[in-house]
Amino acid sequence: MKLKHSLIYEKFNLLSLDVVVGACSGMYFFADLMKVDLSWKIYLLLALAVWCIYTFDHLLDAKKVAGPALSQRHRFHQNHFKFLMLSLFVAIISGLILAFLFLPSIKMLGSGLALALIIMLTMTLLRIAGKKMAAIKEFSTAFFYVAGLVLIPILNLDHAFSSANWAFFLGAYFLLAWYNLVFLSYSDGEQDLAEGQASISTVIGMKQTRKLLWVLSFVGLIYLVVLFLILPSYFHIYTLIWGLMLLMHVISFMESPASNTMKTRKRLELSFSLPLLLLLF
Repeated sequence: MKLKHSLIYEKFNLLSLDVVVGACSGMYFFADLMKVDLSWKIYLLLALAVWCIYTFDHLLDAKKVAGPALSQRHRFHQNHFKFLMLSLFVAIISGLILAFLFLPSIKMLGSGLALALIIMLTMTLLRIAGKKMAAIKEFSTAFFYVAGLVLIPILNLDHAFSSANWAFFLGAYFLLAWYNLVFLSYSDGEQDLAEGQASISTVIGMKQTRKLLWVLSFVGLIYLVVLFLILPSYFHIYTLIWGLMLLMHVISFMESPASNTMKTRKRLELSFSLPLLLLLF
């Protein structure tokens, strides 16, 4: 039974469904923070968008690798390339139709489609540019990730009757997302180099990437303390949840990142689901 559950979660992870859950959890984090009620339909649209973007990216990586990929994720996308391409096409069409049906205003629809288009164009341009621009891939991905989480909550926010304290968590979430992507690039550095994949670790080198991770660790821990000191006590639950997510990353980095990379990746992806704890309050 334990082996069966392990295999199910492995497929769940390889299909980036844990990333989807983490993204929806992040949107709930900001919606709860801003006191905005969002329909389940909005979360479904976000789930489809995130899955499409991550699957598109993984398929591009898998296609680029000559021969069998070294990483389990890229091998999975190579082995199921046609099925995943078809699934991606169906998901994109379904997402567009549901967006027209579910989004309550032209403003939301236009903003969502514009952001999705910008993300896809940026990803394509970064691929075309190759190693010249690869060092900013993680930075831009983190930026767009957070933009996708907060877009609809911000458009539904009544600015006249809400404080701006939620804005402190924009920087916090961006820092966490960037940390996550740089750390995963660092962990996969040797495989990426062998497969010819471009990432921040293959461009600036493992040593410089490790230095960047130390900087992000210190900045993140300082920012955590600052949030506890300057925000009213009402926001401490949000700071605590974000802090737990950050600490899971910092602890994983301080351990041996090269050992059991897949286990570490799964743990870090699951950490983005911690905002679901807000459902208990």
